[in-house]
Amino acid sequence: MLSSTTVRALTECLIAANADADQMGWGQPPTLLLVHDWLLPARPEQRRMMRSVEFPLHPDDLLADPAGLPALLHRLAVGLSTNPTETSPYQATLDTIISRIRASTPDARLVAWAACYTDVRTLDGQPRQARRVDAVDADGRVYQLTHLRGEDHPLVLVDDTPDPHDLPGTYPGLVALLAATAHHIETSTAAGAPPPWRSRLRTEPDEPIFGVCGPDGASIRCRICGAVDEIDSDEMPSMAGYGEDTYTRCTRCGSVETTDPVFGWRAKPAIWPPTPEPDQP
Repeated sequence: MLSSTTVRALTECLIAANADADQMGWGQPPTLLLVHDWLLPARPEQRRMMRSVEFPLHPDDLLADPAGLPALLHRLAVGLSTNPTETSPYQATLDTIISRIRASTPDARLVAWAACYTDVRTLDGQPRQARRVDAVDADGRVYQLTHLRGEDHPLVLVDDTPDPHDLPGTYPGLVALLAATAHHIETSTAAGAPPPWRSRLRTEPDEPIFGVCGPDGASIRCRICGAVDEIDSDEMPSMAGYGEDTYTRCTRCGSVETTDPVFGWRAKPAIWPPTPEPDQP
C-alpha cells in the first residue's frame, strides 16, 4: 500500500512531467511514462523520491491522433505480458530499463504507469487545447492532470476510489500495463498476498469478475487482468430442464463467470499474472 507521502510525491512527479512536456511545446505525440521511486536513507523521515522515465515506443506505434492511445496501451500490455517461452522487443526494453534503474537504486519500485498526450476540451461551448497526464498507481489510484493551453497551472485530480463512469479513456490500458508488469512491482504485503492494485480490481470473492467501463458503459472489463472487450460468452437452455445457463470467459487470463438455475452465479478467477512454469531439465 502506498503511503500518503508517496502519493504526494507521485502527484508532484506527474506535475513535473507536465512541465517537461511544456518545454517541448504543443503538438508532440503521446508519451508513455514508467514511474518508479526509491528511498533516500539519509533523510530522517525516510521519504521515497519519485522519477518518471519515458518508455520508448517503436516508430510504427507513434500516434498523431490521441484517439488511438487506448488501443495502443493494450497492444503494449500484450507485448509486455509474461511469457516464459518468448521475449518481445518491448519486454526486452522494459527489462533493460528496470535493470538500469536498479543498478543505481537497488530498492527502486515500479509504482505507476502514465500517459502524457494532447487533447481537446470543450469549455463554454468553445474547444480548448489541453495537455493530459493520466496515471494509475500500484494501488489502483487514478491521477488526472489537465493543463489548458494558455493557463499557468494545471488542474490535478487524485481519486482513491475512482468512479467507473468518470474514468479517462486510457484507464483500462494503464491497468493492463500494471497487470503485465506486476512482477516488477514490489509491495510490503504478506507473502503470497496479491499486489494491492490487483486486489482493488476485485477485492472480495463474491464480487463479479467482469464490470462495465468506458463511455456509457459500452465496454466490458475483466477485473482480474484488466483486459477490455476480450471475452467469450454463451447462453443456452439449461440442462436442469428450465431456465438458462450462461458462460463468460476472459480470453486473456481465463477467468470465468457462470450462472445456472441450480447453483446460481459462480466465479472462477484465474491467477494473474500467470505463474511461469519451471524450466524443464
